[in-house]
Amino acid sequence: MLAEPEFSQSGDRGSRTHRALFDAAAALFVERGYEDTTMADIADRAGTSRRTAFNHFPNKGDLPMLWVRLVADHAVKVATDEAIEDVVERVRTYLRLLSQAVEAEPVLSRQMMLGWTAAGGPTRYESQLLADVTPWLHEGQAQGQVRASVDVAEAARALSDVLLGAVFRWVREPETPLQPRADGAVSLILSALLSQDC
Repeated sequence: MLAEPEFSQSGDRGSRTHRALFDAAAALFVERGYEDTTMADIADRAGTSRRTAFNHFPNKGDLPMLWVRLVADHAVKVATDEAIEDVVERVRTYLRLLSQAVEAEPVLSRQMMLGWTAAGGPTRYESQLLADVTPWLHEGQAQGQVRASVDVAEAARALSDVLLGAVFRWVREPETPLQPRADGAVSLILSALLSQDC
């Protein structure tokens, strides 16, 4: 990731254990692969009991789900902290940060994406990108940057779909860089959203 995962800052034992389990899982997924890592392996690496591991992560598939959220949270924070006034550019920056984070740690990212898929993430859950991008697109409409006729929910889904499609192709074809593929696909969608005045 571009930054360390942000867990609760309280420093309490539960938060430290949660972080230790996540870090242990990430390391094991890189070393052995998602499929060849068990919750018992993760608990052992984190120095805790299997029961404790299951209390924090009821199944192994919860770990990639958390990874996806952490990567997205970091991208939201950076895109927001940069105070980018142009809403379309803020969305582009957010999506670029996501693909950069994925590409920055290729082995971990591939294993997390495989785990996310194995856990049914793409079919069971609506993309987190929708919750992140939809308010920005509404803001863009209010400012006249995004065409008033655009269905913002569908636009957010299209952006999510093209980014995830690029990431999944990158998982299958690791020799092809992700960033140019993702940027090109995202740019196609964003250009269709712009009002005539932009």
